[in-house]
Amino acid sequence: MRQIANLTPQLSRVEAELSARMWAVFGSFPHLCGFSLQDRTGIPDFIDPSSLRDELFVTELGFSAAVSETEYDEAYRLITEAVADIVSERPEALELLRGRTFARTLH
Repeated sequence: MRQIANLTPQLSRVEAELSARMWAVFGSFPHLCGFSLQDRTGIPDFIDPSSLRDELFVTELGFSAAVSETEYDEAYRLITEAVADIVSERPEALELLRGRTFARTLH
């Protein structure tokens, strides 16, 4: 994956927008620890990729405490909506998202 310092000015702007959207998702779910985004090549073997229509998929959605199925589904939905929005607005974001893991940072 590219280092942020090596991004073109255009991709640096996309990265900043992407980060803001993802941290908003973390802000909505205090127990969300992290998640990964994979393309079709990174999905498990038991999933038939021909049945999928999206470019990226949320994997390894993790929480620091137990959450209800509703909370899990809502976090998943917000992440997928944020990803779909940014990719539809900025197709070059796909390059920054593929294979990426987002994790909450603690200070």
